[in-house]
Amino acid sequence: MLKLQKLEQILLFLTLLFLPTQLGKHFWPEFSFIYSLPIDYLSPTLYFWDLLVVGLLIIWILRRPKINRLALNLLLIFLLTQTVSLVGAENFGAGLVRLEQYILVGGLGVYIASAKWEALSAKLYLPLSLAILGESGLAIAQFLKGGTIGLWILGERTFSISTPAIAKFDFQGIQFLRPYGTFPHPNVLAAFMVIVILLLLFRRRLASRSGQESNNKLFYGSLIRSGMTGVVMFLAGLTTLVTFSRTVMLAGVVAAFILLNSKGRFLLLLGIVLLLPILYARFSSLLNFDNLTLLRREELSLTAFSIWQSSPIFGVGLNNFIPAASNELLSGPSRFLQPVHNIFLLSLAETGVLGFLGLLGLLGYPIIMLFKLRTILLIWGVIIFLGLFDHYFLTLPQGYRLLFLIWGLSLSRSVKQAMLELKNASPS
Repeated sequence: MLKLQKLEQILLFLTLLFLPTQLGKHFWPEFSFIYSLPIDYLSPTLYFWDLLVVGLLIIWILRRPKINRLALNLLLIFLLTQTVSLVGAENFGAGLVRLEQYILVGGLGVYIASAKWEALSAKLYLPLSLAILGESGLAIAQFLKGGTIGLWILGERTFSISTPAIAKFDFQGIQFLRPYGTFPHPNVLAAFMVIVILLLLFRRRLASRSGQESNNKLFYGSLIRSGMTGVVMFLAGLTTLVTFSRTVMLAGVVAAFILLNSKGRFLLLLGIVLLLPILYARFSSLLNFDNLTLLRREELSLTAFSIWQSSPIFGVGLNNFIPAASNELLSGPSRFLQPVHNIFLLSLAETGVLGFLGLLGLLGYPIIMLFKLRTILLIWGVIIFLGLFDHYFLTLPQGYRLLFLIWGLSLSRSVKQAMLELKNASPS
């Protein structure tokens, strides 16, 4: 039993450490192609991270754990509503691809939800902090070089600033590469940075309020006392800046303004003033040469609404938005085969009202339950805001891994205990 417990700890550490990576083997059956074009979203993929999670869950089940029934039931209801949408779906295989990934990340979410506070708090944040350090270093190196570094072993894709359709930032007539790290897009990298930093702040707040700082040697001995936390947060902020992700930068600034004290808010405003020329160039580009992103989002939203109207109850099928919308010609020089950039419209179009209610139940319950825990509620606010402008929380590996990690933590016995600790620590 002790050997299984040790192996479980190792696998959990590696699962969190490698959460941002995308090393995997793609398979290309016939249903993965649209107009002879291979579509990553439809491709069955075996990721190295998947193997870690499968191993972790097997060891966990062998140890006969006490499973969080609430989390398990919410997950099963969500999966059922997504599965029903596949009845009569045009591309059944693509739906199974997404469903398999939801089952896997949902299993991790239930695992996190079933953990005790003492065990979880000591194991969750160190690997995520190391993941931020690694991704920040890689992203900054990509930005300075203007191309990839060559860490294919972690799933870093090969590209340079001259690669067609690569994400770039134009400033004063000079083009800069927006770094990807090991993520499929800079926006996902930036979201990872902001959300994980908010997680670290959540743990720090709970520890300081409940008096656990002196007992948590692993986290506070190695991170706070050595000054590593400050380095992690600085690099995460710098990485978010060089991704030039508009929505994530906006969400990060608002979240920081809410959490910081008056001195911190002054420094934040000072930084914004100093960076104003860069920020103005990035945001004002939406009104001129970079308005294609707005046009495509608008057209995809209209297409999603039209698809939902064709099958309002059950949708066209999980992961079937791209096949259903493939006949639509969107603005731009090439065919744009991507999901609608809004997780709620995507859910409605693919899984109908039934699947949409399943998604609302999955996300809504922990949000309502955690209304008094300001920091983690703020994380959900960031997720919902970003989900209004992009699709990666439901469509890309690192996106739904992060979503279900937050979901599991929100439903865990850890958070329930933390709520009691905060209540007891509050002045009467």
